Amino acid sequence: MAEDAKKHARAMLDALGLDAEADPELGETPQRFVELLESMSEGLHADPPSMSTFDAGDSEADRPVVLTGLPFHSLCVHHLVPFFGTIDVAYLPAEKMTGFGSVGRVIDHYGAKPQLQERLVDDIADHIDEQLRPRGVLVRCRARQMCMELTGAQKTGRLISIASRGSLDDGPHRAELLSTFRQETTDR
Repeated sequence: MAEDAKKHARAMLDALGLDAEADPELGETPQRFVELLESMSEGLHADPPSMSTFDAGDSEADRPVVLTGLPFHSLCVHHLVPFFGTIDVAYLPAEKMTGFGSVGRVIDHYGAKPQLQERLVDDIADHIDEQLRPRGVLVRCRARQMCMELTGAQKTGRLISIASRGSLDDGPHRAELLSTFRQETTDR
């Protein structure tokens, strides 16, 4: 852990009047804060995961692969507070398909850095598109934003962001998948 980062975290707490002498629970807070930021920023320092693939075969060509309700958490780049929720992923295979665990690893990788929710869905969609070269990709993120809940408006709600590529930019498959995503959300 960077000693310099701990020193600056301690200085920030002191500047805010959060004194470890007055509240002994603050004694290890700089170290914990830096550890938290390091763990929630691992995606900045790691290579994106390779997705395991297998032949899609002819029978899968017109059926989308759909995963819904995949949990994630990330860090708002503006306020350095968490946002979290679920991500839905669908793709129309071309030649390759992937295991479900690969999709989870992609979500975890791109979630592990300070960012905007809109960037998160774009990064996931781009990675799946680059790795699988499917006919189309659709990624939907539904998240609670702690920056919205703790600052400014102080309202609880869900922000929905969608990214699509290829044949899922529009058309009947897109409408069907978005309807499926909405239904899955209400069934939970």
